[in-house]
Amino acid sequence: MSEIKRAHAGRQALSQDGQKNSGGDFLSGMAGILNYSAGARTVPGFSQHLDKQEYGGAGWVGQFDWSLHISADSQRAAIHIDTECSLPTRNSLKALINGAPPPESPTFGNTSAFKMVRDFEPLQRPDAYRAGVEAILELIAAGDCYQVNLAQQFKGQFRGNPFDAFLALLNAVPVPHAGYINAGDYQVLSISPERLLRIHDRAVESKPIKGTRPRGNTAEKDLAYREDLLNDPKDRAENLMIVDLIRNDMSRFCEPFSVKVPLLFDVESYENVHQLVSTVTGTLAPGCSAFDALLSAFPGGSITGAPKRRAMEIIDALEPTGRSAYCGSLFYWDFNGNLDSNIAIRTMITESGGEIYCWGGCGIVADSDPESEYQESLTKVQRLMDTLESL
Repeated sequence: MSEIKRAHAGRQALSQDGQKNSGGDFLSGMAGILNYSAGARTVPGFSQHLDKQEYGGAGWVGQFDWSLHISADSQRAAIHIDTECSLPTRNSLKALINGAPPPESPTFGNTSAFKMVRDFEPLQRPDAYRAGVEAILELIAAGDCYQVNLAQQFKGQFRGNPFDAFLALLNAVPVPHAGYINAGDYQVLSISPERLLRIHDRAVESKPIKGTRPRGNTAEKDLAYREDLLNDPKDRAENLMIVDLIRNDMSRFCEPFSVKVPLLFDVESYENVHQLVSTVTGTLAPGCSAFDALLSAFPGGSITGAPKRRAMEIIDALEPTGRSAYCGSLFYWDFNGNLDSNIAIRTMITESGGEIYCWGGCGIVADSDPESEYQESLTKVQRLMDTLESL
C-alpha cells in the first residue's frame, strides 16, 4: 500500500498542470483492484488464518498516464494524455488517432469468441451452505455478532476472450459501477451495482446495498417485489446496521459532524434484481488522502457484517474458499486526488488456464432463514452465470 501512495505522491506533484477535472471522471492516475484478502492489512487485529487459494494476492494496481473516454451512446470519444506521459506513448496514441493500426499485444490475450466449456457448478453443497447460515445464527443469538455476509463459490471452464464475456454480462445487466481488469494471468469481470467510496473535491459518498428481491415477470409481480423489499422489517434492519457501520468507518477519516445520511432505504432496480440502497456522505478531513480513506473503509461493511473484524473472522472460518477479487474493490485514484471505488460483488475471475469463478452471498441476521438465504445467494448471480452459459 505504501508503494502506491509513494508513486501517486511523486506523480501528483508533477501533474499540477492546470488540467483540473471538474466532471469527476478519471483522466490519469492509479487504478486497479484491492482484493478482499487485502483486508488482512487494513482491518486492525484481523489476520486470515486458513490456507485458502487466492487469485492475485492482495490485488493489482497500475499507473495510467492516458485514458480513453467513450460516451454512453458510443457516438463520441476523447483521449486525455497526461503532461508526464512518455514521448513513445504519446507518439503511439497520435498514430492511432490518425488511423494507424493498433500494435499487436499479448496483454489482451485470446481474441477468439468466449464460450463456456463446462457450466458453473457450486463448490459447496447446499446443505453445507445452510449449515454455515445456522452456525452464524447461533453466534448472533450468543451476542457474538449482529450480521455476517456468507458467500459461496461457483466454478466453470471456458475458452476465448474474457473481455467478450465482460461485455456480454454488462449488456445483460447494465450497472453503474462495473469494471474489467486484465492482470495478465487472470482477469476481473465486475458487474457491480454498489459504490464503496467516491471522493471528489474532498466530498465523500458511500452507497451501501443491503436487501435484494428478484425482478417479476409481470409489471404487477415486479411492483409487488419492489414494495415488499422497501417495507420488509428484516431488510430495513439489515440495511440500517450496515449504514451505521459505514458511518462509523467514515467518522475516522471525515471532518467531525460532517457525516450524514441524506437518503435511507431507497430501491434501485436493475435487470435482474431490486436492491435496497442508502447514501452516506461526509467531508474528507484535512491531511487525509482519498486512498487513506479507501483503506480505512476497506473492505466494505455491506460484504463483511457487523462488527466488521469479528464478521471477517467468522467468514474466514466458515467459507471453504478464498474470495480473491470478490468483495474487494475496483478503484481509481487520479492525480488530482479524487477517487472512486466499487464493492466487487457480482464479480467473476477468469484464469489463463481456462477456469472461471463466480461468487454469490447474502447477509445473515437474527431472523434469517437458511433456505431463503441460500436461494438469495443464487438469485444475485444466476442471471450472470446463465448469460455466459448461453453464449
